[in-house]
Amino acid sequence: MFLLAVAMATPTAPAQEALQGLFARPKSAASAASAAYAVHLLALSRPDTLELPFFDDFSQQLGAPSPSKWTDDMVFVNNTYGINPPTTGVATFDILDGRGHVYRHIGSSPAGADTLTSKPINLHPADAGVYLSFAYQPKGTSDDMPEATDSLALQLFAPGWGWISAWCAFPDTLRADSVVALKEKYFLQAPHDKISSGMDITTNFFKVIIGVSDARFLQPGFRFRFVSYATRSNADVLGKLGNCDIWNLDLVYLNKNRTAADTMLVDVAIATPPQKLLKEYYTMPWRHLKGSPVAQREQLVNAVGTGVAVTFGVSNLGASSTAFVTAFEMSCIKGASSAQTKRYSGGTSNIQADTARMHTFNLPLGDFLNTPLPTADSVTFEIKTIISEYTINPSLAAELRANDTGVFRQYFHTSYAYDDGTAENGFGIFGASAASARVALKYFSYLRDTLSGVYIHFNSTQDSGNMQQFRLAVWSDKGGLPNDGGMLYLEPNLMPSFDSLNAFTYYKLTRPVIVEGTFYVGWVQQASAMLNVGFDRNNRPADKMFVSVNGYTWQRSVFDGQGALMVRPSFASRSDYLNTAAGRQEYLLKVSAYPNPVHDELTLHLPDALREAPLLLEIVNLAGQRVRYEPLTSNVVNVSRLPQGAYFIRLSQGAKSVGYAKIVKD
Repeated sequence: MFLLAVAMATPTAPAQEALQGLFARPKSAASAASAAYAVHLLALSRPDTLELPFFDDFSQQLGAPSPSKWTDDMVFVNNTYGINPPTTGVATFDILDGRGHVYRHIGSSPAGADTLTSKPINLHPADAGVYLSFAYQPKGTSDDMPEATDSLALQLFAPGWGWISAWCAFPDTLRADSVVALKEKYFLQAPHDKISSGMDITTNFFKVIIGVSDARFLQPGFRFRFVSYATRSNADVLGKLGNCDIWNLDLVYLNKNRTAADTMLVDVAIATPPQKLLKEYYTMPWRHLKGSPVAQREQLVNAVGTGVAVTFGVSNLGASSTAFVTAFEMSCIKGASSAQTKRYSGGTSNIQADTARMHTFNLPLGDFLNTPLPTADSVTFEIKTIISEYTINPSLAAELRANDTGVFRQYFHTSYAYDDGTAENGFGIFGASAASARVALKYFSYLRDTLSGVYIHFNSTQDSGNMQQFRLAVWSDKGGLPNDGGMLYLEPNLMPSFDSLNAFTYYKLTRPVIVEGTFYVGWVQQASAMLNVGFDRNNRPADKMFVSVNGYTWQRSVFDGQGALMVRPSFASRSDYLNTAAGRQEYLLKVSAYPNPVHDELTLHLPDALREAPLLLEIVNLAGQRVRYEPLTSNVVNVSRLPQGAYFIRLSQGAKSVGYAKIVKD
């Protein structure tokens, strides 16, 4: 696993910052850890469900792959982890299971991790020129390059024969010039290695085409699958070992009457969906924006003041220089009396062959500000960019039309945030003196308001190594740094919580804090282990992230400007539902537990929202080890057999965590 740090760390080294290569993302609970390494056998009696052509560029839906084309949902379909993808949307492979936890079976030797398997496809003996093509990229926006023994593999299923290796790619780290390149192996043609050259493997997608001409494949029941093989390095710092070995996949296309030179589709498509409408924040409270002309001028209106800038990217994949027509739609899907939709014409644009370009359209400012209800607190706009009036291959018309629309949802919650809700990395401070280290994220509130809580996204780590107590802190500003003499809030003995699916844990302040203008939120450590807080690489605000590795002197983080720490101050009157980039809505309720400290019997006082559904009880010690896991059958829990110490209690409904408490066993 690739680790970016100030210096190589040892447990006795001074405290230091680190980014851990990571990818936290949504998957369904159905993708169990063991399923990623299982062999998918095809029942001969199962009917074929698909006819040629087969095409998926992962632009139709985000989250899980389309069940109309694929039989598993281990990979994550997204538009944030690929760099310069051919079209919007990629399928990302990593080492996380269905709940977002690191696969337990992944060790120091390569083992199967994520798998993406097609539904059965009806091929015929008479089919000629059948080829499967795709584009792939290692690493992407993650900081982790797969190691030399890691690989992305393609396997083909021949009814009566089973799965047959067709191709694989792995990093070539043995080159004399010390530049990491890619090596490919083809198993169905004359065996040979091909070194990819002339392209930056971190910013480009590589095109592959495989012939499917063997008679074993040309029959009903053909399938194909991609499998990532990964390793997990050992970490000497508790809380640092997380996700790694990232591969992105795009433009999967299977059809007949093709040639070996047909490696790219001919199409004009959305390459980058519309971007956030705010200049600096990813989201902010709607009433702060609507009630402050300064906020509108600084965060919303573009440089010439004609409207709200919408930016998106278009790519020309193999077509001759062509013209296309664009249109835009803006819908207020939350905060208005009805889902009001306004449509605008973007006019005609030209794009040269094999190029990509960015376009900008200005939504009228009045339409944007006046569509929601005057009493709206949280508001959501859905922005669509649409390519129309472009002639494409009639045989792929339905498939290719899907990538002609780019969609983005601009959320205005009751929180400020720089991050987009997904964590490509994990940030933390570790080392001998880290027990007193501090981290602060700088925010500016455009209105005088009451800070009621803080959302923090914690990443999953091996054996819950980052389950360490910390202090939640809020500071005022002094000369552009957190003001130690003006600490506004400090609450000790809090615990991280990880519920997968890019969920945030909500920490409600025990007393309200009034802020206006510049303030800081963050944490003060109580242990030397790395807490591993989410770090979004897609948004990179500068001069916002500060650290005090020795507990005394503040300075800008060495990673300031390289990403967004996933810590969000909230101005809600209660813990509001928080949408993540995957569209999920998660929050945790704090559960009262007494007596605390406890000796024999612990009574849990459940909020009303948790009293109707069956709950699971999980008790975790400070080492991150689960010591109890069972159905909660009574509000009174006997803990007499637990050793003395502090524990974290998590309540869940199925795979979803819903409540937590902290206790001390005396």
